[in-house]
Amino acid sequence: MENVLKKLFVVLLLCLVHSAVCHADTFKGKIVNAETGEILIGATIRSEINPQPGWSMQNQAETDSTGCFFLNASWEGRIMFTFSMIGYKNARKVDYAYGKEVNDTTDLGIIKLQPTALMLKDVEVTAKMPRITMSGDTIVFNPEAFKLKEGARLDELIKKLPGVENRDGKLYWNNKPIRLMMNGKNLFGGDQIIGQLPAEVAGKLKLYDRKSELARHTGKDEGDEDHVLDIQVKPGFLDKWYGNVEAQYQTKKRYMFNVTASKLSDHDPQMVYAQANNANRYIDRTMNSSMNANIDGDGKSQYGSYNYQHNWQTKGADKFDNNSFDISANMGHSDGWNTTGQSTETFFPNQERTFAVSENYRYKHKIAPQMQARLFAYTDSLNTINLSSG
Repeated sequence: MENVLKKLFVVLLLCLVHSAVCHADTFKGKIVNAETGEILIGATIRSEINPQPGWSMQNQAETDSTGCFFLNASWEGRIMFTFSMIGYKNARKVDYAYGKEVNDTTDLGIIKLQPTALMLKDVEVTAKMPRITMSGDTIVFNPEAFKLKEGARLDELIKKLPGVENRDGKLYWNNKPIRLMMNGKNLFGGDQIIGQLPAEVAGKLKLYDRKSELARHTGKDEGDEDHVLDIQVKPGFLDKWYGNVEAQYQTKKRYMFNVTASKLSDHDPQMVYAQANNANRYIDRTMNSSMNANIDGDGKSQYGSYNYQHNWQTKGADKFDNNSFDISANMGHSDGWNTTGQSTETFFPNQERTFAVSENYRYKHKIAPQMQARLFAYTDSLNTINLSSG
């Protein structure tokens, strides 16, 4: 009996030791101003791990609109964090990462950055414009109360909104996806277009819950609501074109070029995209989706699309005026190729060995024209038409 108790004690001790040495491969924390306690948005966190002598694995992240950050460590070893922001002194912290085999989280706590002497000298006491106000159940954000770099885009402003997160290119608020609207209508181009528009187009940003079209139409509450971020555009910014032109050139075999342009409008928004590259990328963008993927081992592609929407109101349909007709036409072309090699060795007892070397070349050519159309309209306050093709 005594031996059995000893064995149980040893097993229990080993379990306790195992749980005590279970470290995390994800690190989180919050960065604030050491003088005022104000959260610092856009502060940089850099990590460096030396898994082996002569190796240096680095990673980087930024604080979100709440001053918080998350950073993963895929390698095991001593990890050093450097926290920095313009106008503040750097801070450092050392911990240990156990790599991707462990799926726990280490809280680094609150990191306080000390303002530089110049930063403190330039501080002026002025009346601050409120970032957030409430209008009934609607949260209203004032864009002018957020500090942005000159020439900042609309997506940079949205990322700074408290509670808003960007996960893999999708926007979330309180862990629920955000539906983007503009002046009360669905934003044509969605998440794709906010990276092209200047932040100054937004007069106000309204965040509220919106019932589905069916629930609004029938008056029956299904309990299914969308989190809506409604961008209220300033006067003078509508019915204008906005866009980007990007070009990269290394050699005749390595180039990339793309043009993106969007017309911001309540009635007739449009979106144009074109690209050509010899860097093994196939990129397409339409009014509803986008894709960026490898073609093959190597390749080249060309792509172009035109997207148009017309919005109007139906007389007698009261508040139900989200009528729209969408059309998208695009053409894609790609050439992909790859060469693979294989060597084999065959031998039998008492026989000579044989060797074989083979090489396989693969080539594929693709042309992908596509057209899509969608109609959604209220014929009156009780009936709708919903058609789609493509």
